[in-house]
Amino acid sequence: MGADASLFLFDFALYRETVAPAFRRLLLDGYVEPWLSDIYRAYLQHYEIAEQYSYDFGRLGGVDLLKHCTYLDSELALTAPISQRNLSECNWEVRACKSDACPVRDRCPFLARAKRDPKLFSEEELLTLFQFAIVRRCVAMGQFLGRSIDSFFYSAALDELGVPSHDPIRSLLERLGRRGFVIGYRWTTGTEGIHGWLRPDEAAELSDRLFALNLPEYERSFVAMESFKSVQNILEGRGLGLEFNWPTYRHPHVSFEHLSLSFVRTVCFLATRQNKGVLWGNDIA
Repeated sequence: MGADASLFLFDFALYRETVAPAFRRLLLDGYVEPWLSDIYRAYLQHYEIAEQYSYDFGRLGGVDLLKHCTYLDSELALTAPISQRNLSECNWEVRACKSDACPVRDRCPFLARAKRDPKLFSEEELLTLFQFAIVRRCVAMGQFLGRSIDSFFYSAALDELGVPSHDPIRSLLERLGRRGFVIGYRWTTGTEGIHGWLRPDEAAELSDRLFALNLPEYERSFVAMESFKSVQNILEGRGLGLEFNWPTYRHPHVSFEHLSLSFVRTVCFLATRQNKGVLWGNDIA
């Protein structure tokens, strides 16, 4: 089991101007934009869920994120600092807001609560709809980064490369891995879901800073990154007489951690050339 982590080209402008406002309105008055309704029906068909068992998002309403929320910004990105690095310990109750002072806390689906009210809330459906909306409208090509990893996977590699603890590379990677901490991850624990994203200017900065490090060089393209891919029988040499082929990425002179970090650098570079951001997702496409 596990989830493939990938970094995708991300149409941040479309997200900011269309997707995020649609979700803010959904929370404000329960209105589902027609395109969002189409995506929800596609989700039901994908998981073979009968429409009579679908959630009525019209039950939502009364939550003005722009007016009341200090836990998420206007782009639904987490604004609070993150202390948790182990996603296996981060279920919904850990990730959700715990404010006692919020004036709309009784209606907000992003608040942790001891008991869910099915008449008002469907946090799980909302998270799934968010993911489908992002994937269907804003995500383009992506590059595999590793199996069941998140952006903190590179901490040791950055140490080896001499990157100081206060270097902007680390904070940019944290944003890439935790902006979706509330609405991006799946309902249960694990690494599946949208971890976070970088805006075009942030992707450009991360790319530039990573190019200054001693990481493997190659043509700056998705084709070149895929050239490091091979298939390995992970049961080979165990005397079982079985084949279990698994794709793997290898560089003859550097560790996988360094190679994967170079993939982050290259995808950010390619995104910048198209005035796009980047999005980290595990098993989202």
